[in-house]
Amino acid sequence: MDHLRVLLVPFHPTNLLMVGLFSVLFTMCLWIGNYGWFAAWFLQVWIFKYCYVLIEHLADGATEPPVMDIDMLSPGEARPWIQAALLSIGGWSCYLIGGTPGITLAILLLLLLPATVAILGFGESWWQAINPVTLWRVIRGLGPYYLLILLAVALSGLIAWVLIRVDLWGLIEYAIALWCEVAFFSFVGASIYLRRKQLGYEPSKSPERTAARAEAERLKERARMTDDVFQLVRIGKHVDATAPLAKWLRNLEAEHVSKDAYYIAEQSLKWDSPAALNPIGSTLIRHLMRFGRPDSALAVFEMLRTRAPGFTMDSAHDLRALAEFAESHGREALAQSMRLETPVYQPDR
Repeated sequence: MDHLRVLLVPFHPTNLLMVGLFSVLFTMCLWIGNYGWFAAWFLQVWIFKYCYVLIEHLADGATEPPVMDIDMLSPGEARPWIQAALLSIGGWSCYLIGGTPGITLAILLLLLLPATVAILGFGESWWQAINPVTLWRVIRGLGPYYLLILLAVALSGLIAWVLIRVDLWGLIEYAIALWCEVAFFSFVGASIYLRRKQLGYEPSKSPERTAARAEAERLKERARMTDDVFQLVRIGKHVDATAPLAKWLRNLEAEHVSKDAYYIAEQSLKWDSPAALNPIGSTLIRHLMRFGRPDSALAVFEMLRTRAPGFTMDSAHDLRALAEFAESHGREALAQSMRLETPVYQPDR
């Protein structure tokens, strides 16, 4: 996820339009009077619902906010009501306790606010939002990002203090407050994504899932290639069988070549066709050497030679290079065995 694009989410036209619309609605509701406060409270619940959808989108790997639709305005979503209830109960409790204990509790609840938002954003049960163990797990998982979120909360508090002291038009005050709210939820969602491994969260659009899907598709193609090689081996066309194998190896990325070579070598040993091992094994070793992986080439050679003593290579040059590599790594006995026991190459006399 692009960090800069995440930081720009609160400034996205979709969010700015939503903030502008709800600022006007808030102004109209609070202008009405007592009943307007009740309507404003419902508006705030709807904003909470949108903000939780925003968290889900950003935590899932999206870099742009969702567009508010009718579903987001339905009262069926429990998380906004839970969050509103937690804030209301927490604020009322601090008021009833009063004094220094009340202020201390208010600070503690404020410090835990990002954790409760993240937990509800996960889709966890409401009681997990007040479970100390879950709260600590989320705080520890978010790590330094939690401190950044708290700084954002502190900045929002400073802005709120300034708005109280500066006599601005109500519409402007509501717009700034709503924008700060959306920005806070954006940072929480982005932090969940960025710390997904530490939190044990698996978004559907993460690089890990993308890589896993790509690897699964690659393994399917490898299986089809292996089947093509086997069909040619089965009818005795051992040399022709190396053509699809060589094409596959040539197009491989370096990070996959060793793993695929081991896999194909293992498969070839299961085909019960000793005559096919020489061309297939030689092809594997030749490409491993060209990829700069003589260690893997030597491992494939040992695998085939151990389980098929008659295995030999079809290239004296490749064998000589492999024997030299074995000898340079303290495998003198193996190097001598490769030179003496393989009929393709004999040492100069």
